Amino acid sequence: MVYRRALAALVAVPVLSVVISGVGIVAAFRILASAGASVSDGPGAATNSFPVSPPRNAPVTVFVVGDVMLDRTVATRIRKANDALYPFRRIMEEPLFRSAHARLMNLEGPVTAVRRAPEKSIDFAFAPESVSSLRAAGFDAASQANNHAWDQGRIGAAESRDRLRQSGIVAFGDEVEEGAVSLAIMRLNGRSVALVGFNTVTGAFDETGAMKAMDAARAADLVLAFMHWGEEYRDRPTPDQQKRAMWLIDHGADAVIGAHPHWTQGVGLYRGKPILYSLGNFVFDQDWSEETREGLAALLTFSDRDVAIDLLPVRIDQSQPRLLEGASRDARLRRLSSLSDPSLTNQILNGKIILPVN
Repeated sequence: MVYRRALAALVAVPVLSVVISGVGIVAAFRILASAGASVSDGPGAATNSFPVSPPRNAPVTVFVVGDVMLDRTVATRIRKANDALYPFRRIMEEPLFRSAHARLMNLEGPVTAVRRAPEKSIDFAFAPESVSSLRAAGFDAASQANNHAWDQGRIGAAESRDRLRQSGIVAFGDEVEEGAVSLAIMRLNGRSVALVGFNTVTGAFDETGAMKAMDAARAADLVLAFMHWGEEYRDRPTPDQQKRAMWLIDHGADAVIGAHPHWTQGVGLYRGKPILYSLGNFVFDQDWSEETREGLAALLTFSDRDVAIDLLPVRIDQSQPRLLEGASRDARLRRLSSLSDPSLTNQILNGKIILPVN
């Protein structure tokens, strides 16, 4: 418990984020524990004295969404609307989104002031003011473990992480590296939550580096793994996705959340832990098919008793996501259940999965 409080202190910086190596974290724990340092609850909140902690079994709620892309036609629509928050106007009104302890996304590209000569056919760069919009919309953390994070090179990726962190958004993960950069820690409702992000789409996956990140992450109360994986425009996970999800859970992940296919994929289960194979798109401009205009958001609630997952089908209209209701929601949940672990069918049809903690 002392180490976990020290871990919380380790992230007592303005953006409540830290990247650490598997060796450095132990030394940091010892220093901070001996100093008695600590931090308060909530993204971006830090204090010099440890407050009264919430009960040990206080639940933690995390709202997760899929790919957020702010270039190309999305940027055009923002300019046309003369509204920096245009993509997020509908989701910002949702009580489940607003009330979560943290809101997490996959940010599908770098935030940078310099657009460099493209090296591939699809090349993204998000304007620096994007970070203010993301923060104002309510987002607290962003995975940069995806195949577009290096679209503006190593320098652009580093600039993006810096801009996100300076704005108060926890940034974690990288396109080509696994290790210290993959990991960030948040303190939510009195509990430490490790976020790890890995990308298997670009190049070979460095399992040794990923192992170090997972080893360090296990010091936290909860570990959420964000994966960029699989094949585009498929509604079912590949064998490699399934294998990698099991590896992550075997190495400490409490939940696995995926993106990259641009289509929603099903919900899996391994050792009692949930796997959301692909949340699909969230903010994008792929208007040319139903599947690319259909995403999935989820509210994950972690307590000492169980993990509850509210499944929230999304419709994307002109790069503006909204949560579905009524018959449209029910139809999407039926489709999701047909793609998912059969043991979860009835719960998915009801829109909520509850998994007892082992």
